Amino acid sequence: MPQLTLAADNPTLVKALSAPWAHDIRNALATIGLHLETLERLSGPRGGKVASAALALISRSASMCSEALAEAGRQRPTSRRRGFDLTATITEVVALLAPLASAGFEFDVDAGPPCIVLGDPTEVFRILFNLAQNAVSLARRGARISRLRISVVRDGSGIAVRISDDGPGLPKAVEARLFRPAAEGTTNGFGLAIARELAERNGGRLSLIHGGKGATFLLELPQATAAERTRGATMPSLGRRIAG
Repeated sequence: MPQLTLAADNPTLVKALSAPWAHDIRNALATIGLHLETLERLSGPRGGKVASAALALISRSASMCSEALAEAGRQRPTSRRRGFDLTATITEVVALLAPLASAGFEFDVDAGPPCIVLGDPTEVFRILFNLAQNAVSLARRGARISRLRISVVRDGSGIAVRISDDGPGLPKAVEARLFRPAAEGTTNGFGLAIARELAERNGGRLSLIHGGKGATFLLELPQATAAERTRGATMPSLGRRIAG
């Protein structure tokens, strides 16, 4: 794929190519959304719930495409970091994925009261969605995973989110190449590589915690200042289990 190779070495060309791609993907998502609206009307309660979550995810994806289009038109990248409610982002991720989870699969969420962190809300959403979606997809493909626990840990230096499953854990060979694409030209492991890059770009860190059952990831983010916490969104405390 010579064009893709050239684009990877030329940031200006990457921007030029990303705009039309984002535009066309956004249009395709809008059309899929219309189909889902029809299916939502025709299906029963369970189907309606799934279609509703799919529509919400399409809306979120279209917004990301719009952001990519806006960014491509700028001479310089702009920072979108601000104070925002991490609890609300976790709630959104769980709501989007719960309808797709296997029977008996549970999300165990312990986020507490509103938690205002400093970062790009869309990029932090992408990190959390990548990690949670990996567990849901593995469970749907037959992996022995029945629960994903998401908890927020607060301390004096920042905020951390623990995302842990009760599965068999990662093989040593996988751990050794974690956060890196498996091979050039493939997308294997690409989600985790993107997630770590986004975490670092937001002044945080994404790491794998060794030991214990299953796989546990830790996403560390900086706390917002007092002024940014005041401007952050508020919502009720969150601590519940959501079954698929």
